[in-house]
Amino acid sequence: MAWQNQLITLYLTVCKHYQNGLWASVQRFSPDSDLSVSDEEVITLYLFGMMDKQRDIKSIYTQAQRYW
Repeated sequence: MAWQNQLITLYLTVCKHYQNGLWASVQRFSPDSDLSVSDEEVITLYLFGMMDKQRDIKSIYTQAQRYW
């Protein structure tokens, strides 16, 4: 259950920083705008994938689709 707590903590941290001005410095990775997933969720998935040693977007996407 440790990874779930880590993911939730990361999400809450991203949300706090996003609301405090991070939104002005970031943009979506894709030109498509899939609004069913928030910017905070996309950032969290990317950072969590990087923490899990996933180095490219496709492997992060595959892991997120498979497990989360």
